[in-house]
Order: sequence, then structure tokens, then C-alpha cells
Amino acid sequence: MRILDRYLFRSLLATLLAVLSVLLLVTFGSEATRLLAVAVEGEIPPGLVFSLLLYNIPPALEIIMPLVALLSVMLTMGRLYQDQEMVVLQSCGVSLRWFQRRLLLFLLPLVMMTAWVSGWVTPWSHEQSRLIMDDAQSMSPVRALTPGRFNELPNGQGVFYARTLSQDSDMSDVWIKLPASNERGETILMAPEGRFETIDGRMALVLFDGSIYEHLDRPQELAVRTFERFEGFLPSFQSVKTPPDEEELSNQALLASSEPKHQALWQWRLSAPISVLIMGLIGLKLSRTGPRQGRFAKVALALVLYVTYYQLVISLRSMMGDGEWPVAIGLWPIWIAFLLYGLTLNGPRIFGFKRVGRAG
Repeated sequence: MRILDRYLFRSLLATLLAVLSVLLLVTFGSEATRLLAVAVEGEIPPGLVFSLLLYNIPPALEIIMPLVALLSVMLTMGRLYQDQEMVVLQSCGVSLRWFQRRLLLFLLPLVMMTAWVSGWVTPWSHEQSRLIMDDAQSMSPVRALTPGRFNELPNGQGVFYARTLSQDSDMSDVWIKLPASNERGETILMAPEGRFETIDGRMALVLFDGSIYEHLDRPQELAVRTFERFEGFLPSFQSVKTPPDEEELSNQALLASSEPKHQALWQWRLSAPISVLIMGLIGLKLSRTGPRQGRFAKVALALVLYVTYYQLVISLRSMMGDGEWPVAIGLWPIWIAFLLYGLTLNGPRIFGFKRVGRAG
């Protein structure tokens, strides 16, 4: 059976890669549009759009990998039925149980990879996305400054001018006007050189060998000071650090926690690899078609089952997080019910589709 094994695994792998590529393109189409819109508004630099898309791949794989397993198995095995190869193989003594065992061997590495992505890569990607967004929000006002023109700071906080502004935030001929406040009058800062630096986690304006003109609105109190190095925090360039989300918690932290939301999140992470196995087995079951049904006869049914499955999983996860569903029971009833349906090759009709073929 070595030739048949290679033939089957090669067909499954090629179909899986094709389906995965298509679903990733579809999934990230809307996400790319959203990030580009945010970049156009100046909230994040355009150069970070691609990085954020890459960090969104692991969370998306949690959702699409079970669907990839379902469709790839259905399309591969469905072609065997349509080309009458399955009839020949069954006449030679190759049963559907043999295909089921080989499918389990094929799905095992996929299950392990999905478990690694869901349990370790996804929390890390959530953390990296948060850190990038925090840095982008603190740097985006700086990137939005146009050298050689007077830039109005947000909320009437002043006017900023720099003759040149490099990619490294180095500036020349810096001029800043700050409005009057309760503590000081109208102020102008001038310096031949300056730059933006991160000091104590905040975006700071650093000027060199410049002057400060204070109380310009009250000439009798006008004061002029010089400095060698000036460090100041402009309000418009300060960002609020986003606190870590529960999605970033490690598996050990979730298991050690007694909060229902954390236990629900742990079972959600466990659901991703289990769902790959379940959907792969269901794909084998639904791939059995008759000569006149066509290769894609049951794709609609497969999508209905997939959506139903995930709606049930999401609903029970929400109920567990709210304390309305026992954590001890968790998602196991859904997993067991769909797994039994996928393992039973001679199961009953569902949604009007009759059984086709005979299991060996």
C-alpha cells in the first residue's frame, strides 16, 4: 500500500495548501482594508500594515484550519469518487476504514501544528500586535508632521515647525509655539537641532543649544532663557499604553486560574486542534457522492455543519465565561457529538442526503 499511501497523502497535501491559501487571502482581504483605512487616517504608519497582518495570521488559523481540513478532505476524496477510483479500490479490498486510518495519520501533524499555534503562537501574536499598536500610536503624530511647514498640534495645543525631519526623527531649525496656560504665558521654543526620543516610555521632544521665550502675551514679564539640552513632553505626542488582554495569557496561567472566563478561553484554545480532527473526519464522511451528484454536491452541507459547529462552540464559550454553563462539562458535548458523527461512516441520512457507497 506504499504507492497508494504516497498518492493519497500527496493529493491531500496539495489540496490542503491550495484551500489554505485561498481562505487566507479571503480572510485578510477585509483586515487589510481596515488597516489601510486606519493608516490613511494617520493613526498608524503605513509601513506597519504588513506587520500587523502577519501577526493576525495565528488567530485566523484557529478559525480557518478546521474548515481547511474539512474542505481539503472533501475535495480530495470526492475526486476519487468522481473518477471512479474509489470503486476500483474498494473492489480490490481497500475499505473506507482503511482511508479513515490513513486520514488520521495525515491529520495528526496538522492537529499538533494547530495546537502549537493556538496555545503558544496566538497569545504571542496578540501581545506583539498590542505593542506595535502602542508604539504606532505614540509615533504616528510624529510621522504625521510635515517638514518645512507650520503644523497645527491637535486640540489647539500649539504650532510646530521643523525645516527638516529625517526618518530617525532628527530635526533642524525647530520652532514651537505653545499657548498660554495657568502656569505660564505664551511660549516659543527655538533650537537649531532637535529630535524625538522615548524617555521613560513616553515620547519626548529633545532640543539642543536653543532658547525659550516666555510670557510673549505679557511683554512686561518677557523672559528669555538659553539651554544646552531641553527635554519636554508635548501632550499631543503622548500615548496611553493598552493593558495586556486576557488573550495574551499563557496556558499555565489559564489552567491555574479559577475564573470562568479564563477556563472558557483555555477550552477555546483546546478546541482548535480538536476541531481539525473532527472536521477532517466529517469531510471523509461527506465526500461520498454518487456519479451524478458532482464533486461539490455536499459542500453546502459541509459549510452548514461547520457554521453550526462553531456557533455552538462560541455560544457555550460565552455561557461558560458568564457562569451560565458548567466549566466541568465545557465544550465536550459538542466535540463528542460531532466526533461520533464523523467516525460513523454508515451513519443515518442528514438534511436529506442519502448514503452512497458501502463501507468496508
